[in-house]
Amino acid sequence: SDKDRELTEKLRQAFHSGDYRQVEAVCKEQIAFYDTFPPALQEEAVQMKYGSYYNLACAYSMQGRKQEAIESFRQAFADGASGLTYGQVIHDKDLANILDEEEMKPMLARIKEASDYLYILQQAPAYTASQRTDTLPRFTYAPASDPGLVRVRQYFRLDSVAATGDEVARIKAVLTYIHDKIRHDGQHGNPQTKANAIDYAEACKDGSRGLNCRGLATVLNECYLALGIPSRLVTCLPKTYISDCHVINAVYSRQLGKWLWMDPTNNAWVTDDQGNLLGIQEVRDRLRRGLPVQVNEEANWNNKSKTTTGYYLYDYMAKNLYFLECWLRNEYGTESNGHGAKNYMMLQPTGVASNLRNDGYPSVNDDQWFWQAPAFD
Repeated sequence: SDKDRELTEKLRQAFHSGDYRQVEAVCKEQIAFYDTFPPALQEEAVQMKYGSYYNLACAYSMQGRKQEAIESFRQAFADGASGLTYGQVIHDKDLANILDEEEMKPMLARIKEASDYLYILQQAPAYTASQRTDTLPRFTYAPASDPGLVRVRQYFRLDSVAATGDEVARIKAVLTYIHDKIRHDGQHGNPQTKANAIDYAEACKDGSRGLNCRGLATVLNECYLALGIPSRLVTCLPKTYISDCHVINAVYSRQLGKWLWMDPTNNAWVTDDQGNLLGIQEVRDRLRRGLPVQVNEEANWNNKSKTTTGYYLYDYMAKNLYFLECWLRNEYGTESNGHGAKNYMMLQPTGVASNLRNDGYPSVNDDQWFWQAPAFD
């Protein structure tokens, strides 16, 4: 509403000028305004009030009014509702005056358990090798000679895109090409077309729209398969559903004998501190063990903002590496071929069942089986 926008702008100006008495006044005015919302909008109003209480806590803290700041902070995280993460809270300089207070410790501990995503990942149980893997289904990868993939190769002119360099250089070149060709659009669903690389690219050709992370990974997946490079869509999921996940690609390099992390949303791959390329399973393991990982310098979002190691790996992807899902059959039109639940496999830590899937999707705790090398003729 106009009133909400007016108050939001007043709050921004107050923070910018460092006028914390004015911040306090605006926050109280916001809270009173949200209390006037009709019953149908009460859920929205409550969420907005949490933000106002958080800002109010900052205002009180900066004025040295610790007890009022702590109480406002308590209101901001009532029922664990604030959308802020543990990392954002403990690094907020406006709260520095109260973070070490004894009353804050139990609240911060609850926030840490709920939203310190690296901590949550590090607390996950380990995987367990299966006694019998011969009873499990196989991952399959359509050959480059598949008619649909031949069309993909021609449509995207992949022989030119991946014309030079060794296999790893070609893998990176295709990633960057798709990243630059189709923008990421996370605010909308993918086009209402057949879910394949060509139809998706056609829908985005005029530049009026892009694809979400799953759509981009679908396009990239089929481009790799069209070049004879085994590839999977990997849905990376948090421990608890929070309306967000991320989809990237695992691409198998014969040259390196391993799966590699490739993310078309961010033009990103990941290395260790020696520059060695890593796969999803290796990144996850290194995050859990506190070993260094880093994203490539070229990584970016839509060629507009740099993708940094700190946020991308230690926050965003640490959140989204708790559960992993892949199609068993990887081919042209995988997403629209009607495979059904039995053709989708989840890898989950031993003894931890996901609350995200209750529709019959099978799961395993065996990471070695899940990340098995493709069978080559």
